[in-house]
Amino acid sequence: MMSKTWFRRRLAAWLTLGTMVAALLAPATFAESEKRVLLDIVGYEPSTKILTINADILDPQGEPMAKVESGDLEILLSGQPLKVESVEIETADKAGEPVAICILMNAAASYQQQEGEEHSTYDQEKEGVGRLVKTLSGNDKVAVLRYREGAVHEVVYAWASNFNQAKEAVETDKVPAGAETGNDQLQGAQAKQKSLAPESLVAIDKALNYMVENGEKLSQARRKYLIVMSDGKNRETDVSKLQNKLKDILERYSDQQIRIFAIGFTADDAKYLPLLQNAANSMGGVYRRIETDKFIAIPGVWDALARRIKKQFIIRVKLAELPDHGEPIKGKDDLKYNLVVKAKLKDGATEEGVYNDVRIPKPSTNWGVILKWVGIVVGSILGLILLIFIIKMLANRRSNEPVQVQETSNKPEGPHRGRLMLIAGPMAGTEFYLVDDVTTIGRIKGNTIVIPDASVSSRHAALKIDQMRYEIADLNSQNKVLVNGQQVHKVFLKDGDRIKLGDSEIQFWLK
Repeated sequence: MMSKTWFRRRLAAWLTLGTMVAALLAPATFAESEKRVLLDIVGYEPSTKILTINADILDPQGEPMAKVESGDLEILLSGQPLKVESVEIETADKAGEPVAICILMNAAASYQQQEGEEHSTYDQEKEGVGRLVKTLSGNDKVAVLRYREGAVHEVVYAWASNFNQAKEAVETDKVPAGAETGNDQLQGAQAKQKSLAPESLVAIDKALNYMVENGEKLSQARRKYLIVMSDGKNRETDVSKLQNKLKDILERYSDQQIRIFAIGFTADDAKYLPLLQNAANSMGGVYRRIETDKFIAIPGVWDALARRIKKQFIIRVKLAELPDHGEPIKGKDDLKYNLVVKAKLKDGATEEGVYNDVRIPKPSTNWGVILKWVGIVVGSILGLILLIFIIKMLANRRSNEPVQVQETSNKPEGPHRGRLMLIAGPMAGTEFYLVDDVTTIGRIKGNTIVIPDASVSSRHAALKIDQMRYEIADLNSQNKVLVNGQQVHKVFLKDGDRIKLGDSEIQFWLK
C-alpha cells in the first residue's frame, strides 16, 4: 500500500510540472482580443528633435513581437507622414529604461489555503509576483501591497530597488491568522459576511494614491504600472454603482500616466470581474482572466505581463524638419497632433496605434519656401482651373443609378443598443445593430462594420456607447466625418442623426 508521504511527493511533482507547462501555455491561453499596436507614452525633445514613442507591438498570441524594424513602420502626424532623419527601435530592457511597478495582491480569505488543499490561490499569486520581481533590474522600482477583509492597504515591500529582498518579502508573506474587522453590532450571518467583504475598489484607489504620493522616488521612471490580481469583490453588490465609483477613482488619476494591468480570478462569483477589465481598459492597460480550472497557470500569466513590460518597444524618431500642420493651441507656441503608428507585422497583418495629444513646437517661418510656393500657385492657377473643370465634367458623367444592394441585417437574437442604417453609398439598404461598447467603421477587414467604398478610410470612425450616451469619433480619416452636414472630431449622437463618411451616409436610430 502506498504511503501518504509518497503520494504527497508525487502530487507536488505533478503540480510543479503543471506550473511549468502552464507558464509556457499562458500567453496563448489567456491572450484576449485586443489591439496589437498600442501607444503608451509619447514625448518630444526640442533640443535633439527626437520624438520618442513607447509602443506595445504584439504577435497574434498577445506576446511582444521578437523584432520590429524601421521599415515595418509608417508614422503619421495628423494624417501626414513625418520627414525623418533616422529611426531607432529597441526594447525597454535593452535600452535600460527604468520602470516603476506597484503590485496589489489579494490576500482575502477566499485566496488562502483551504482545508485539504496542497496549494492556495494566494500561494500561486505570490509565486507569480516573485517571478515578475525577479525580472526587474537597475533603476527599476517596485512596491508590493496587499488587501484583505478589513485591511485595504498593507505594505509588504515599500518602494525600493532591492529586488532579491522584495522577492523574499513576497515569498515569506503570511496573512495574520484570524484577522477580520469584526462588528459586534451587526445582526445575522449575511450582514457580518458583507461587513467582512474585501473592498477591491478602495484598495485600487489607495494603491494609485500610494504611487502618486511617492512620485519623487519614481521620477526616473517614465513608465508606471499598477498590477492587481483580484476577484473584484466589494461590500456593495450593485455592480452599476461600483462602475460609477470606479469611474470617479480613475478620473482622479487620469493625468498620472499610470497603466493598470489586471488579472481576474475567482472561484465563485464572477460578476465583479468586469470592474477589473474596465479599470485596465480605461488606463491603457491589459486585462487577463484566468478560468477556475486554470488555477495552476496563475504564475505563467504574471510571467507574460513581465514580458509585456520589459519587451515594450521604444521608437526614437529624429525629425529632419518640424511639421507645421498641427492644431494651434491658444497661448502656446506648440502645435497639437494626432499620432498614428502603422505596423506591418511578420504574420502579414497591418495594425495601427493612435495617440491623440502630441505637442511639437511650431517651426520658424521660412520665407524662401513661402515665396517658392506662392510662385508655384500663381504659375499654375490656370492649370488648376482646367483640372477642376475636367473633374466636374467627369463627376457629372457618373451614373445616377442607385447601387443594388440586397437589404441585410445583423439583428441579434437578444437585446440590442441601437442600429445604423446605410442610406447612401455602395451598401445602401444595409442595417447594422449595435451590441458592443465600441463599433469601428472602415473600409478594411477587421472593423465591426466594413464599407467597401474607396472614399471611406481603412479605419474611418468609431462609435462608443457609455451608459446610453452614443459618441462618434473621427479616427483621422481622409474625408472626415460629417454629422447632419457639419464636420466633427467627436460628438454625441441623437436619434435620427445622419452620419456621412466619404460617399456613404448612415442614419443612427436608438431603436
